[in-house]
Amino acid sequence: MDATLLTRLNVLLDAKKIDEDIIRVVDVFVKETESELGIALTEDNASMFVTHIAMALARIKDGEEIKPIDDALLGEEVTTSPIYPKIPTMIRRVEDQTNIKIPKAEYGYVALHLCALYVSTLERTNG
Repeated sequence: MDATLLTRLNVLLDAKKIDEDIIRVVDVFVKETESELGIALTEDNASMFVTHIAMALARIKDGEEIKPIDDALLGEEVTTSPIYPKIPTMIRRVEDQTNIKIPKAEYGYVALHLCALYVSTLERTNG
């Protein structure tokens, strides 16, 4: 994982917002994302995604209910993205590697972040 992303997670750890287990799960998620999408995650492009995943996992571990994202926020750009169908499989692989169950309600938020990351990477590459 990018050193500055790890620093971001350590700040959350120091603030007692997340624990070491969550850092491990986020690291798995980052590696899965990089492998599946072929995108290097850095502080510049993935800080919001990494923070969201860490805090979402903390809420999941605390038993908080995750409300699904409004379908209007997902929009056609997300749901027609070539990576959108890959996201449930990616999440299941993270679950298998970490023994943390991510509620289906969280899938839309992950999709929104990953599709935005994918589009911004394409724009930079083709720009």
